[in-house]
Amino acid sequence: MNWWFVVGAVGIVLVAIGLTWTRWATATLALMRRQAGYVRHSIGVDGFELVYHETGRRDAPPMLLLHGFGGDGDNWVRFAPFFRKDFRVLVPDLPGFGQTGYLPCQSYSLAQQIARIKDFMDMLHLEQVHLVGNSMGGYFAAGIAAAYPERIASLLLMNAAGVDMPKQSPFYKAALAGENWLLMRQPADFDRVLRLVYHRKPWVPAFLRDYLLAQRMAVADDQDLIFHEVFTERVWLDDRLSAITAPTLILWGDDDRVLDISSIKLFQAGIADAQVAILPACGHVPMLEKPADSARVYRTFLDNLAVRPMPSRRTAKGSSEIRAEASSVVIG
Repeated sequence: MNWWFVVGAVGIVLVAIGLTWTRWATATLALMRRQAGYVRHSIGVDGFELVYHETGRRDAPPMLLLHGFGGDGDNWVRFAPFFRKDFRVLVPDLPGFGQTGYLPCQSYSLAQQIARIKDFMDMLHLEQVHLVGNSMGGYFAAGIAAAYPERIASLLLMNAAGVDMPKQSPFYKAALAGENWLLMRQPADFDRVLRLVYHRKPWVPAFLRDYLLAQRMAVADDQDLIFHEVFTERVWLDDRLSAITAPTLILWGDDDRVLDISSIKLFQAGIADAQVAILPACGHVPMLEKPADSARVYRTFLDNLAVRPMPSRRTAKGSSEIRAEASSVVIG
């Protein structure tokens, strides 16, 4: 049975005995975090009280998960549990988003966000991390891996921004015209955004939909300012990718309407020995839409690193393949 249907049914019962929809929505999110093993922390970074969640083993290799635009650490709540037995998983709400929040008069440029993430790593004494980024988080992850290659044990770019895609997506064309389709300013925007980022729009209980919509509408103006700073800056990573030395997996949903799948070609051209995996019938957020499949492909990649030496550096045209489960289509 769909987990959301169970949540909705229980919610109706609890509301009937006096719990408000808002209380049930916040309780639902708290339950999801608890099931993921999330423990909330915060730390001061560049004037922000940066909120992050941690799960897994404190003595294990660290894994750092970076969310995309408009998201927060909850974007990884269904993905992180697959790795908590073997890793120390850290999931920040990036500056400008989630519980960390937006500060006016601060810059949210690529360089500033990279500096903040590195400061975060330094403060927690994370000498080397397995770095994962989705969308905007992938943009930051690739930038960090290029700037500080010695700090990255492996890199997963999941539907990542940062290159000028050969085929422009509908979202990209709209962004060039000054429209940001990821913002929510009115009730109809919730379903529109879900249809944009998912291959198949999920059903979300009304009480949770209304709560999440209210949260996103409240920060729409702030996030629009961040978006325009990042997008107007348009710092492409193409000429920096060759500095990435970490073993790299590029994972993409085959029905991404935000960042076209043709972006893979540019990442692959720049990162030597990068491996590529495509998830079928999947949109822009594989860790939410297909968390088990995404985790399985990533686990295969990590396991292969553990049992065999990485090939010597060579031209990116020699990029290798990853053999994954039948649930994913793999290209080289």
